Amino acid sequence: MQNNQQERRRYFRIVDQVAIGYRRLSDEEGAVTGIGINSPAALIVQLENQISASLETLRSAQPQVHELLELFNRKINLVLSLDEAISEPESEQKKRSQQVNISACGIAFPSHEQLQPNDKILLDLTLFPSNVCLKLIAVVIGSDLLEEPIGDDAYIIRADFVEITSNEQEVLVQHVIKRQTLQLKERREARQK
Repeated sequence: MQNNQQERRRYFRIVDQVAIGYRRLSDEEGAVTGIGINSPAALIVQLENQISASLETLRSAQPQVHELLELFNRKINLVLSLDEAISEPESEQKKRSQQVNISACGIAFPSHEQLQPNDKILLDLTLFPSNVCLKLIAVVIGSDLLEEPIGDDAYIIRADFVEITSNEQEVLVQHVIKRQTLQLKERREARQK
C-alpha cells in the first residue's frame, strides 16, 4: 500500500476531457485479459510513444514539419479509433466524451452505476486532441455518490491502473504534461485580458 501511495504522488493529476467507456471484467476475464505486451493495442501504444518522442525533437528545429506530422498522426489515430468503435462489442457504459481526473497511475470518472471496491474494469480511453486510444485495466478503489448528479451519472468511480505497460504509462505522462501546459497557458492568457 505504501508503494502505491508513493507512486500516486510521483504523477501529476489533471482534470481533462476524454472519451471513456468501460466494462466490468468477470473473474475469469480479470485473470486473463488478452491485453499483453505483444498485443496489437500494446504495439500501437509503443509506436505512439516513439512517434511522440520523435515529434518532440522536431518541435523547435522544424516547427512546420512537426505540425504537419502531428496532424497526420492525429488523423491516423482518429481512423484507428473509428475502426475500433465499429468492431468492438458494446461497453457497459457507452464510450462518450466527459470530464475526468486522470494521471499516469489512475483515473476518477462519473458513472451511472456504483461499482464495488476491487472490481476489475476494462477502460477504453481516447485522449484528445491526439486521438490516442488506450485500453487499460483498472481496479476500482472507490465508488461514491456525487453531491450533485451529472446528467444520469450519480457516482464518481476512482480506479488505479493495473498491468499497465511502461509505454502506456509514458503516453499518459506525456498527455498529462501537454494538457497541463496548455491549461496553464490558457489561464495566463485569461488573466492578461
